[in-house]
Amino acid sequence: MTSASMIAGERPRWRRNYGLPLLVGIALSVAQFVMIRDFVSILYGEEVVIVLVTASFFVGLSIGYLLALRLSRKVFRRLLVTAIFLHLTFPFSYRWLAAWLARIDAGGIGFLALLFLYALLFNSVFAVFLPRLVEAADADEAAEADPTIRLRRYYALELVGFMIGFGVVALSWNRPAVFLLLPYWLVLGGILHLVLHRPWLTLTYGIVMVVVSLALDRVDYHSSALLYRDKHGIEGARVLYSVNSPYQKVEVVADRQGDRYLYLDGLLNLNSTDLEGLNYYIAEIPARLIRPRELLLIGNGTLSSVKRVYPFAGRVTSVELDPGVLEAGWRHFTPPESLRGFDRWTLHVDDGKHFLRRSRTRYDLVVVDVPSPLTVQEAYLHSVEFYRLVRSHLTPRGVVAVQLSGPLQRNDRTPARVTAALRQVFPEVMVLYSRRARRGFAYGARRLPFDAAAVRRAARGYEKRLQVIAPHRVDRYLTRAVPLSVNHLDLVLRRGWERFTDRYFR
Repeated sequence: MTSASMIAGERPRWRRNYGLPLLVGIALSVAQFVMIRDFVSILYGEEVVIVLVTASFFVGLSIGYLLALRLSRKVFRRLLVTAIFLHLTFPFSYRWLAAWLARIDAGGIGFLALLFLYALLFNSVFAVFLPRLVEAADADEAAEADPTIRLRRYYALELVGFMIGFGVVALSWNRPAVFLLLPYWLVLGGILHLVLHRPWLTLTYGIVMVVVSLALDRVDYHSSALLYRDKHGIEGARVLYSVNSPYQKVEVVADRQGDRYLYLDGLLNLNSTDLEGLNYYIAEIPARLIRPRELLLIGNGTLSSVKRVYPFAGRVTSVELDPGVLEAGWRHFTPPESLRGFDRWTLHVDDGKHFLRRSRTRYDLVVVDVPSPLTVQEAYLHSVEFYRLVRSHLTPRGVVAVQLSGPLQRNDRTPARVTAALRQVFPEVMVLYSRRARRGFAYGARRLPFDAAAVRRAARGYEKRLQVIAPHRVDRYLTRAVPLSVNHLDLVLRRGWERFTDRYFR
């Protein structure tokens, strides 16, 4: 019996159905997206984790290719049915298991085992098809019996399917999980039917799929809430919002007291308690001191800074790349009605770098409110190159305000590296640390239009023990710091590795 009949039972000519490799390509594309997004979120989305999860995906593919021609028809069919039905439990099953591993304190080995187990379940079943398709042959058609011709044909169809899968994923961006998982499960049902030709099995799969789909939103949020309760330690966690945007997984979680947390790829970006202090120091204080005619907010997807700076500015412009974060902000942090009547404010959904390169406006204040440099994309927004771009759009009296992930110290850690990048571009840099906001901040300019005493006076009603490092003292803290730049982004991997090993192996 040929390899083709081993896959399809008694139908050796099933390979003429070009729909099968096409569906396999779609399934591979969607599986890659779902697995990488979800496991990056589970393990926390530093660059090191992104690399690790992506590598596990390809390990799963490689094992599938390795086993493709070694499986008997009976074993293959059983594994196929088992794997496809298990896909109906994604993403709930691995979230439940991750929450359980966190409860029993299984450590890094447990989470890595979970990752690679699901890499096999996600991908190996699809990787099996291409080698078996290439191996299959019908003796009555000599041309088609050439493995090279079959490889080109089926690999091309699989690639077309993979691109169609990208389109399916794109249509699901910023929508609930059902918009991606339901089409994915339908594709899996098509694969099951084309391979096994068992109507009763296809019907059973369809019934289970419908039942799971009806409960999808509730179970999706519940499994995520368990993860935030047991792994992140949020008591009484409730997931209020969860979407995959084109850039990251965006979730809003509430705790038992009603505080709200914004998570991006499983990393805490901000919470409603800290948001007040963050906006106060990164935006309101410099706006109050400068009274800018033109003010630019880069990031700040919750739009919560707009209300703080609007009374002190002429025109306010917001630039946020991620529509998923904006939607989270509208729903749970800054309702649209709270910005009603702000006729001097405009919002652009755009990349900050792209916006600045196209803009001809000069700003008196640019607020760069973006996450800490835990990925390469985020690190660029803290780099020398980006600060030079910002400086080119500042007026002579203009100031850039950024947040640091902690207090400035004499080391080569993130606050020092970011401050060093600012200092390489701007002659004057002032740094402050707020215990109330639990963050550090820095202001850079050709010549700062305010001094440390003015900042302390402005903040006196909010915080009396604000720590301020005046510009003439900042360089003393930077003797060991290498400025973040395109050629020096080692901090991303080093910090990510440290956080990963501290979290799971110490």
